[in-house]
Amino acid sequence: AMSDCYVTVLHFNDFHGHLQSKEKDGKAEGGIARMATMVDEVREYNDSHGVTTLFFEAGDILQGTPLSTVYKGEPDVKCLNLMDLDAMCIGNHEFDFGQGVYEKMVALAEFPILSANIYYTNTGQHFTDAVMYFTLADGTKGAAFGLTTPDTAVQTSPKNVIGLRFSDPIDEARKIIGELRGKADFIVAITHLGYEDDLKLGEAVDGLDLIIGGHSHTEVQPPTEAGDTLVCQAQSYGLFLGQVDMLVSKGDIVKYRGFLRPVDERSRPKPEVQAIVDKYAGELEERLAEVVATTTVDLDGIREHIRASETNLGNLVCDLIREYAQADVCLWNGGGIRASIDAGPITVGDILTVLPFGNIVANKQVTGAELRKVLEFNAAQPRPFGGFTQVSGMTMEIIGDKLGKVTVGGQPLDDTKTYTLAASEFMLAGGDGYSMLTEGSEPVYLGYSESAIVLEALRELGTVSPA
Repeated sequence: AMSDCYVTVLHFNDFHGHLQSKEKDGKAEGGIARMATMVDEVREYNDSHGVTTLFFEAGDILQGTPLSTVYKGEPDVKCLNLMDLDAMCIGNHEFDFGQGVYEKMVALAEFPILSANIYYTNTGQHFTDAVMYFTLADGTKGAAFGLTTPDTAVQTSPKNVIGLRFSDPIDEARKIIGELRGKADFIVAITHLGYEDDLKLGEAVDGLDLIIGGHSHTEVQPPTEAGDTLVCQAQSYGLFLGQVDMLVSKGDIVKYRGFLRPVDERSRPKPEVQAIVDKYAGELEERLAEVVATTTVDLDGIREHIRASETNLGNLVCDLIREYAQADVCLWNGGGIRASIDAGPITVGDILTVLPFGNIVANKQVTGAELRKVLEFNAAQPRPFGGFTQVSGMTMEIIGDKLGKVTVGGQPLDDTKTYTLAASEFMLAGGDGYSMLTEGSEPVYLGYSESAIVLEALRELGTVSPA
């Protein structure tokens, strides 16, 4: 018979390869080995008190640090295996290295990677497991299912999601919850949809107890109530371990408290997990420490800046790529430039951190009218916007959400003239909503990724001082 029982859900999201602790103001923050210790402590306490512990990750473990970029999630998954992760959901960045790399990750993972709303277009089958089941301490049956943002179709290079269809998360949640009737009383959605969409999901569906969310990097504490659903999210980069302690009666949350625990020097790194991080980091060290150039100024890649306005780092990246491509104009999505660089030496590691995606650069012939369409779309988006364009070879004005004056090579943009545009394969395939770039002439791929081009150009220049 079902009685009352206590359940703790531990969670984090948008880890983005931040395996190592960082120093901030002389203090350590983050680091997967510290988080491992925190998880162990909660589990040990709960196990000895008859409390169920569940540990979930809400998507985007890949992409964002050289460790992740070079080893494509291998150390991350090995660490999570040691931490007995119960399940994660697929985030949009899980596809960044292609479906082959994703399949390798699945093969290595000793935990399910869930998503209920990704289907193979040709067979109509689920791309991956939709649901995993568990049992609470008092015998209550529970289930968790994954949901992935349909924006994944434009937020990773479209070649990475060929043959996949992303269905509406709310429809999918209703369907799954219907199918779980009689099989599970305590139901969790592990989502990579973003906080606003999680609130909509909670309001829209019945029978969902808990949403463990990700994607928007939101610091949610205490948890938010949306309808009868509790919504949680733990910011990003493994800086916090989310914890929600619940009293569950007949599958319903009767009482709860939820908070985010900083991952910092108060927790000692768990040696077995640290050993994995150190092994990969040691091998990487030699490859990344090589200095390629010097910058005389701080290069600004701050997320809120580079996704909303011109920055000197955006200019530098676009200038170097445009020169390499011998193009009239270079446009680069601000969301593809992921970090800043302090004045001083620039290493291989810095460049891989700033440009982690390995996008191949391509040239495309566009008319002035086609280019104007792209720039108008850019101006119309609320900022910060991942697709906000950093530029080279041109100037533009944005007034509110409207495009003002545009010049190319110092001359007003001419709608009838043809220009050579250099851009990433991501944008040219319609990434970030630039579907107009999939029309017109075929791109000519130049065979080098953005980081390779920028590294070689910096080596030749030796010193940079972009304004």
